This record gives sequence, structure tokens and C-alpha cells, in this order.
Amino acid sequence: MNKVKNILALLITTCLLIGSVIPLQAGELEDVLKEQKNIEKKEQEARKNLKNLTNREEQLKNQIQTLASQIAVAEKDLQAKEVAYSQSEELVAQSEKELQEREEELAHRQEVLRKRVREIYQVGQISYLEILLEAESLSDFITRLEYFNRLVENDQKLLSQISEERERVEEQTRILQEKRDEAAQRRKEAQEAKALLDQKRREHQLALNDNKKAQEDIFEQIAQLEKDAKAIAEKIRQLTAKSSGVVHGTISTYPIPGYYTITSPYGWRTHPITKKRSLHTGTDFSAPTGARVVAAGNGVVILSNWYGAYGNTVIIDHGGGYSTLYAHNSKLGVKVGDKVNAGDVISYVGSTGWSTGPHLHFEVRVNGEPTDPMQFFK
Repeated sequence: MNKVKNILALLITTCLLIGSVIPLQAGELEDVLKEQKNIEKKEQEARKNLKNLTNREEQLKNQIQTLASQIAVAEKDLQAKEVAYSQSEELVAQSEKELQEREEELAHRQEVLRKRVREIYQVGQISYLEILLEAESLSDFITRLEYFNRLVENDQKLLSQISEERERVEEQTRILQEKRDEAAQRRKEAQEAKALLDQKRREHQLALNDNKKAQEDIFEQIAQLEKDAKAIAEKIRQLTAKSSGVVHGTISTYPIPGYYTITSPYGWRTHPITKKRSLHTGTDFSAPTGARVVAAGNGVVILSNWYGAYGNTVIIDHGGGYSTLYAHNSKLGVKVGDKVNAGDVISYVGSTGWSTGPHLHFEVRVNGEPTDPMQFFK
């Protein structure tokens, strides 16, 4: 950006260094202006490309910032999914352990029952007459028989309870396994979502790197334009050496009648577009589009054209090394070579070039060096 501004400043300076355009041979001036216009055109194209790259850079940075926020959210979501999966895994493990215990208990009870059945079977091989004979009484016989029967019944009830409990735990385990599998799926989806965001951020970062490389290429082009501009400046210096130095008039007429609000005075400031601290080489007056702009003094128009960041611009040579510049116009009212008097309408307020709204950027230069314009109106 600074190099672009250097080119513009250099071109403006070369124009303002012209003491008087009249003595110059038309052919020489025309050739110089053509060269100058060619550089302006190239500079405008470079500036346009740089602006596009800058806008794209801003977009990429915003997108990367947005992705970073989304990734932070995705990381938290993934952590939550990891915790949920770990908890479900733990619950499944506990349930499977409980199921194993129930199965072992059931197997043990089944073995006890089998032993009991074998005992009853063995008893069953003895005749009731033998049990009766061994019994001390009939009631003792009945008691013995009921004892065996109740043992079997109790074991069967216990076996049934354990079996039901095993089925309950088995169902519980199945449900927990399903929940674990669902948690695993959600964790996988969260991992994939984060991976996708990470990939997008990498792609955007690569695009940003490419953008910066493209900007570096543009700056190299601008450096070459600056070199070419210096060559033209030398030609103009040679031509201006022939100038008569006649003074056409003084600078004393307010350049924008009826509008006195200064939005940005002469001096150092942070540029509203480049956001870099630089010297504001003129004074900005707030005015609506179409407001009349007049010559600040008598002189000759040495530039009336598009002038890069200055947009539609008029430069007037007042002689004696004094020149004035009127920038960002919506419309130009004079042409190169026109003689103007103080107060003549030369252009109309606009917002062309590097501008944030309708206004007049007014400069006064002495031997090509900018100076505070307001000192001429005190």
C-alpha cells in the first residue's frame, strides 16, 4: 500500500514541479503525459488487484476465525461425546460383570439341584416300605418324605428367581450395549465433524498463504512502476528546466464555497482505508456530491484526469513553484492547458478513488512539497 502511495505522490510531485506549461513544446508534453497516463493505468490495475487480494485476505481471515470458533465448539462437543462413551463403556462393563455373576450363581444352584435330584432319585430307589420300617413312626416317615420334597421345591424356586434375575441383567446389559454403541456412533460423528473443520481451516490457511504470495507479486509490480515513475519524473524535470517561472496568481480563494467543515486536516493520521499511519498531504472538506469546486487562484491546468487513489483530479500551476490539487471529484470541468482565474468552477465534489464518502481533498504544494493549505486562508 505504501509503495502505491509513493507512486502517486511521485507522479503528483512531478506534475506540481512544472513551473509553467506554456513554454513546453506540445509534442514533448504530450509524450510525457502519455507515459504518465500509461503508468497510471498500470498502477490502477495493480491497485485494483491489490484491493481484491486485500478483500479476499480479509474474507479468509474472517473465515479462519469463524472456523477456529467452530473447531473450539466441536472440540468441546467431542470431549462430551468421549466422556459419554467412556461412561457407557463403564456401565456395560459393570452390567456384564453382574451378568457373569448371575450366570455363575445360576450354574451353582443348578449343580446343587442336580445333586438334590440325585439324592431323591436314590431315595426313590428305596421302597416306601423300607422308609416306613426305618422310620420310628408314620409321622416320621411323612416328615422325611416332605423334607426331600421341600428341598427340591425351594431349590426350584431359587433357581427360577436366579434365572429371572439373570434375564433381567441380560436385558439390562443389552440396553446398555445399545446405548454404548449409540455413544460410539455419536463420538465418531463428532470426530468426523471436527476433522472436517480442521481440513477446512488448513485449506483456508493455504489459500491465505497463496494470497499473501500474490500480494508480494503485486508489490514487485508496484516497485517496477515506481522505477518507471522515477524515470518519467526525470524527463519532466528536464522539461521544466525550460519553464519561464512566470507567476500567474496567488492562492487565496476558498476552494469550495459554502462548505467549511473540515473532516480531516493536514498532518499525520491513520488512513481510513489503508489503516496505516501516514502524512495526510491536504485538507478534506465535507460537501455533498455535485457541489462546485473552484480554483484557489489564477493559473494553468496541468492535469485534469483520473489520478489513481485521488480519483478524478485537477492540478493547477500558479507559477513560482506553487500548485494546488483538487481530488475525488465526481466530474471534471476543465482540461489540460486551460487558463483559470480564482473562483472559476473547475470540478464538482464526488467520492472517486480511495474515498469513504463525498468530499474535496485539497492540497497546496510549494516546489512539489506539500504544505498546510489552511495557512493561505487566514
